[in-house]
Amino acid sequence: MGHRTPLVSVVTIVKNDRAGFLSTLASVRAQQGVDDIEHVVVDGASTDGTAEAVRAQAGSLTRWVSEPDAGISDAFNKALALARGRWLNFLNAGDTYADSGVLARVAPLLREDGHAIVTGYSVTAGVRSPPYPIRNHERLARRAWLSHQGSFIHRRVFDACGGFDLRFRVRMDYELWLRALPRFSFMFVEGPPLVTFAPGGVSTRMRREFFAEEFAANRLHLRFPAVANLRVRARERLHAALRATRLFDVYRALRLPSDG
Repeated sequence: MGHRTPLVSVVTIVKNDRAGFLSTLASVRAQQGVDDIEHVVVDGASTDGTAEAVRAQAGSLTRWVSEPDAGISDAFNKALALARGRWLNFLNAGDTYADSGVLARVAPLLREDGHAIVTGYSVTAGVRSPPYPIRNHERLARRAWLSHQGSFIHRRVFDACGGFDLRFRVRMDYELWLRALPRFSFMFVEGPPLVTFAPGGVSTRMRREFFAEEFAANRLHLRFPAVANLRVRARERLHAALRATRLFDVYRALRLPSDG
């Protein structure tokens, strides 16, 4: 790809998920109607054959690295340093584009003189995230529910706000949005989901940390964190109560406000 600056860097981080990596790679390869992209992969020194799979697919990747990291935020930051695109999309191992035309549909919206973030729905198990469109005028904590998988972020956002905070192991995307969205506007693309993301991710497995980090991010960045954290606490209790029953799937199917 020489020294040109690609329009989009698709960033994939992975650790010990060979099948997920190969699924994501196939999805990126399948994109039609746009060539101005690169694919950057950061593997966290996997021990299950993922590192070997990444190495075997090196010819399909623009840049890749396999080495130990300090968690997801650290891996994201390594990918930021490797990526050369003007826009970045974080499509982690196991995540896939909803169809082969996603990048072709999004590319015309990625304008240097437009919004710094172009975002849409992602979906898992048939449930959209976010559950309904988000607008720039909404409260900050609500705007921060944007799906990072379904977002294309201009590099100037990271130049101005910095990368991902290593203190956050689960909600690093939410914390980034709280820093970025007071300074940058977004375009919400309604219609079909852009991305299908893998169920059972870290935010699902680490529920206690998920809510604790949302509390911490609110305290760092919101003018009235106590009010926002009352909402978070109510959501946490509702999730816990429903998970103790068989009603959680019904709750998600209703598309009530969720963590995404």
